[in-house]
Amino acid sequence: MLSYRHGFHAGNHADVLKHMVLCLILRQLKQKGKPLSYIDTHSGAGAYSLQSAWSQQTSEYRNGINKILNNELLLREVPDYYKILNTVNDGEETLKYYPGSPMIAAQMLDEADNAQFLELHPTEYDNLKYNLYHYKYCHVHHRDAEEGVLALLPPAIRRGLIFIDPSYELENDYKHTVSIVKKAYGKFAQGVYAIWYPLLGKASDHSYELVRSLTKINIKRTIKAEFTVCAQDTLMGMHGSGMIICNAPYNLMDKLEIILPEITKSLALDNTARYRLEILTNDD
Repeated sequence: MLSYRHGFHAGNHADVLKHMVLCLILRQLKQKGKPLSYIDTHSGAGAYSLQSAWSQQTSEYRNGINKILNNELLLREVPDYYKILNTVNDGEETLKYYPGSPMIAAQMLDEADNAQFLELHPTEYDNLKYNLYHYKYCHVHHRDAEEGVLALLPPAIRRGLIFIDPSYELENDYKHTVSIVKKAYGKFAQGVYAIWYPLLGKASDHSYELVRSLTKINIKRTIKAEFTVCAQDTLMGMHGSGMIICNAPYNLMDKLEIILPEITKSLALDNTARYRLEILTNDD
């Protein structure tokens, strides 16, 4: 199904969580000073205009990125996130553009690294190629997430990150995500896997089954970071989201313990906002 376009949701509370986590992981991987592999399985367009008709129609960024632009704690703990925001907006105080995961990765990686981006939607693929044109170490593929990632694994550089961020438009997307992780891990056990998922209304939420199925793969150092901004709807609305990080870098938990409460407090829409941070599997 190819109807989903992230332009409607760019910069919302879910983007804040997933992209800050992405920055933290990439920073820790890059600190070792060794090349790494990066694969983005559901890349989207790579960057989005917050002034577009789509973005203005929903204005989700107003309750997302706009609320934390001057947050001193988050500026200190996740500096790369804010540096990239500043770069894509040419230093202007008012945000006009929001970087997706491909643009964040492109700016945090360099010529020594190998970055692969998968996108099946034809228009988003064209936009992604355009947005990453100047990053010669970034390779864009018009292909399905599972087929593409399995074809690219194991990577030539045997350390790195697989970033998995589906739209979850269909119920089967949850099972498909588990399948991707399980098969990919079988080919690249050294890799870090970061999986985003939504927390939806009671009639449509499948996050519990997803987290349980991912935990059963039993990858070492698996962490769950989850937060909500408001009360759960009875039907479909997204009231929060989460990240599962498998083979998590050793000090990632410490960073999440600092930023997750702050994100939750800053983006809360009512007094039911909560966060949850858990170690699902360890090194044993």
